[in-house]
Amino acid sequence: MEMNDIKTKFPKKIELEDSRIINIGRDMVPNENLFSLLYKADMADKIAINLIKNGFHDAGPSFFKGEIYSLSKPLIFPWEIHLRLFIRDGYGKIYAHLEVSRKYFEHLFLIQPVIYEPFEFYKSAYKKFEVNYEPENKKVSRFIENYYVKLEPPEDLIQWMPVVLGMYSELTKNKETFRKLLDIVDNVLKKL
Repeated sequence: MEMNDIKTKFPKKIELEDSRIINIGRDMVPNENLFSLLYKADMADKIAINLIKNGFHDAGPSFFKGEIYSLSKPLIFPWEIHLRLFIRDGYGKIYAHLEVSRKYFEHLFLIQPVIYEPFEFYKSAYKKFEVNYEPENKKVSRFIENYYVKLEPPEDLIQWMPVVLGMYSELTKNKETFRKLLDIVDNVLKKL
């Protein structure tokens, strides 16, 4: 299957609700905790149901970070979008990123935060596009300029499931040998 690049925008210059202008350095583009999408906390279930109706599914396996929902959706091979819905500081907050599909080891290394794409998927359930600039806990009132980010897929993809199953199979084949070794070690330790 042919692997594809994927493109996104990420804020470069924003205006906050208090009228201050913030310039986002290029080094901050990969920071997943810079922006969150806000929603009314009581809308979490409705947004999650809407996302599931739009092709999202449970994003397992993934590392739990305290979210109430963790959902992902395949986009273009090998990329998927991953959204985590939280309730924090009295708000519902969504943190989202593009990543290599979780079927592959490379999933752990290629991640790009996004804020524009998630809204396209949940706007029919929650129509307000509200973004919070997390370092100052202030809403963004205006996006002035964006970076254009192109993500290239890795040269190779390694599926983790066959590797893990292969390792398990080998361990299972050799479990009697391991038991004998443990018995020998146990007997030696008892004699000491």
